Amino acid sequence: MDQTTAPPADAGGSARMFFSGALGTYLGMLVKGSLLLIPTLGFYRFWLTTRVRRHLWANTRIGTEAFEYAGTARELLIGFLIALAVLVPVYVLYALAGLYAETLQAFASLPLFLILYVLAQYASYRARRYRATRTLFRGVRFGMRGSAWGYAGRAILWDLATVFSLGIAYPWRVAALERYKMRNTHFGTLEGDFTGRGGELFRRLLPVVLGMIAASVAGAVLFGYSARLGGFRSGAGAALSLAGIALVLLNIWCLMLLSAVSTRFRLSHVRFGGVALQSDLPRGAFVGLYLKAVLCALAWVLAGAAVVAAIVVGAPGLRDVLDDGAASPAFIPLFALAAIGYVAFLVGFGVIFRVFFERGLWQRSVNSITVTGLAALDEVVATAVTGTALGEGLADALDVGGF
Repeated sequence: MDQTTAPPADAGGSARMFFSGALGTYLGMLVKGSLLLIPTLGFYRFWLTTRVRRHLWANTRIGTEAFEYAGTARELLIGFLIALAVLVPVYVLYALAGLYAETLQAFASLPLFLILYVLAQYASYRARRYRATRTLFRGVRFGMRGSAWGYAGRAILWDLATVFSLGIAYPWRVAALERYKMRNTHFGTLEGDFTGRGGELFRRLLPVVLGMIAASVAGAVLFGYSARLGGFRSGAGAALSLAGIALVLLNIWCLMLLSAVSTRFRLSHVRFGGVALQSDLPRGAFVGLYLKAVLCALAWVLAGAAVVAAIVVGAPGLRDVLDDGAASPAFIPLFALAAIGYVAFLVGFGVIFRVFFERGLWQRSVNSITVTGLAALDEVVATAVTGTALGEGLADALDVGGF
């Protein structure tokens, strides 16, 4: 349920954060914006993203005070166009290299992947800087310093360490990268910090990871024995297969738990001077959201299938049109109708994703936070901040940005 009244702040200078936005308002904005993506060939997404951010920021409150998003769609559009000017030559050079040396074309994709991977790390930092500089609280902007290339280098090294350690280094990667980002973030004259340590996250994740390993091993054994018994062709084999499928679903459930544990760790160690965040997000906080998203997506698929079936059944001459193909004049409006239906189908999936994985995760995370040391905000002085939308444009073009 959406919260509409502010929890009172206590005398010690602490208050709960909460999200006050109405689901109906958000859903209506998404549906209208998503439909406008079709005639604008997707370019309306910069305006939609801006409207979504303003809604989320304006309804995120500490006590009675709300955040403000000051970014514009024009900035996002310009950043995207600049990003295209950077990325298009990269793709063109790759295509020319493939034509020049067809025998090496399979290996040529590796340098392209590495270039895009490095750019993605760079873009994610620059995008975060842009969002920080467009976020205000009490009329004071957040800001970010630091080197995006320096962050990219650290992220790459930590990713290599995570791969070669078979995932063991992941908690330390999270802590190190969050520390670099927060120590280069400030709110006016208040400097940011991140106090979390990799060992703490490792201890929190370990029971869930061990459960996933045990479930994976048990599932592999069950599927192996099921195959020997004939799989679903025999009663015992079918029972073992169903048990194996249950263990696979258990692993998916564990992934949802890992997401919540990591989110709580990131939120609980954010500091701005004497201001501290503490999250009480439970491990199962995201499970319901994921299940609802899956059920809504399934319902949308079934609705689409029902519409197609109704058209086929209700149009007796449809098979004749399809048999005639492009030779039939009736094929043109049919093709146009199918194209519109397909796009509308994809737009529906986009709405479902944003409702549950943007607004839903945002709301659950925000509502779990307690902010202490609010008295320190009374001494904050605004400072000059800079940040362009290039990182946002690259993140959008590479599909690595947030919202």
